[in-house]
Amino acid sequence: MDDLFRAGSNYYAYPAPDVGLSPAPKGKSPFYISTYARHGSRYLIRAKEYEWPYQLMKKAGEAGKLSEMGRETLAQLEDLREEARDRYGELTPLGAAQHKGIAQRMYDNFPEVFSGKAVIDAKSTVVVRCIISMGNELLQLTRNNPELVIRSDASQHDMYYMNLQDSNLYRKRMPKTALDHYEAFCKRHAIHDKAMRRLFNDSTYYRDSIDGYKLNQAIFKLASSVQGTEMRHHFNLFKIYTMHEIYNNWLQYNAYWYLLFGNSPWNGGTQPFTQRNLLRKFIEDADSAIASAHHGATLRFGHETIVLPLTCLLGLNGFDRRFEDLEDLDINGWINFDVFPMAANIQMVFYRKDPDDKDVLFKILLNEKEAWLPIHTDCEPYYHWKDFREYYLKKLDSYQE
Repeated sequence: MDDLFRAGSNYYAYPAPDVGLSPAPKGKSPFYISTYARHGSRYLIRAKEYEWPYQLMKKAGEAGKLSEMGRETLAQLEDLREEARDRYGELTPLGAAQHKGIAQRMYDNFPEVFSGKAVIDAKSTVVVRCIISMGNELLQLTRNNPELVIRSDASQHDMYYMNLQDSNLYRKRMPKTALDHYEAFCKRHAIHDKAMRRLFNDSTYYRDSIDGYKLNQAIFKLASSVQGTEMRHHFNLFKIYTMHEIYNNWLQYNAYWYLLFGNSPWNGGTQPFTQRNLLRKFIEDADSAIASAHHGATLRFGHETIVLPLTCLLGLNGFDRRFEDLEDLDINGWINFDVFPMAANIQMVFYRKDPDDKDVLFKILLNEKEAWLPIHTDCEPYYHWKDFREYYLKKLDSYQE
């Protein structure tokens, strides 16, 4: 109820952090940052995501079957459809602004990393919205320091770790047992009947001609996406629903994402290992930066389908927990919008006294907030790099492809 737009799950528009950061470890300063960030707010990816609910509602309107709220909703669906025409999946103006803000705060929080001729190595997946997100961050950084030495790329060559599509693991993520649990959960939290009745004035028409479950899913996705577009200044589609209905819609999405990428007992709990190559690359790149006398950053830009399983693989903020009952997710803090709003990002910030310092410390930020890992530390929120390296290489080696 603090922010109903969180119910949009992966459509939640990036919230600027509202907490400060801890001071640097005594005697040490930041010299390297390694990140993976999701692209910023975007339009829905497929034309049919706008077209199908619009055409269905339009047909009902022509038949005189829409209520006053239904007619207003139809007009708003049309506005969204027109705004997104031929921009499917593209970054919105808000999405660009999100990444400029993240880059500026990164520069302000860790100026030592970006001073002088710091080397910035930026990689993006080959998807345009990710490339433009990368461009906006780099542009913001160079506005602050034109001397930066920047290398940027978006190549299929790097997709083995930037956006690994592991067909073997993907085939296992939703077996029948998982699907049965999910469908039973959705049935317990279904709200579409009450919500859809507000849109139609003829219960017989609604019952015989409309798949209320699918229409609710389509409209709720559009309602979630409004916050990332310029239409957010004009209307709010969530008003179709009560707060109880909004929450129950979100519960269904939250459970879905847990089953796809979390430590689910019904698919072996191995889906986080889709990001094994990316985590190894984080370690390799950090080792190279530590071995160097230089300072700079490695910036990577991709998707929420990478950020979420990487968070689970790391066990960041306890997202590696296993739940035997989907009803336990929300009450125990497995909250999807905490991880992957639009422009979601994981930042690892490294500290040392000088290039000869062997005890390199780092902290990890989830969406620019200090986060915790399931490894011992005597200097929270900082961790010893050697401890991280040992723990996660062992974990990665334990997985057999």
